[in-house]
Amino acid sequence: MGYSKRLLLAALMSVLLFHLCSKTEAASAFDCCLRYTEQVISSKFIKGFTQQLANDACDINAVILHTKKGLAVCADPKKKWVKHVVHVLSLRVKKM
Repeated sequence: MGYSKRLLLAALMSVLLFHLCSKTEAASAFDCCLRYTEQVISSKFIKGFTQQLANDACDINAVILHTKKGLAVCADPKKKWVKHVVHVLSLRVKKM
């Protein structure tokens, strides 16, 4: 294979690799809660939580509850039951 063909092949492979990497990064950057659950979830089913803040990528503030079964549930941080769950989980962390 000639030098120019190898150079062209290397350039095409680089563009393909760049395209695949940028798609993966973009998908993870835009995983946002778009609405809240209507169901109240007991703290005994929750192993942890993360907070989502409204910004350019995500439209709403949310508490993402991570269940013991591996699910992520979006909850309204203003709801009383969500505040209670966050408080209970925070106490669990302090005891460890």
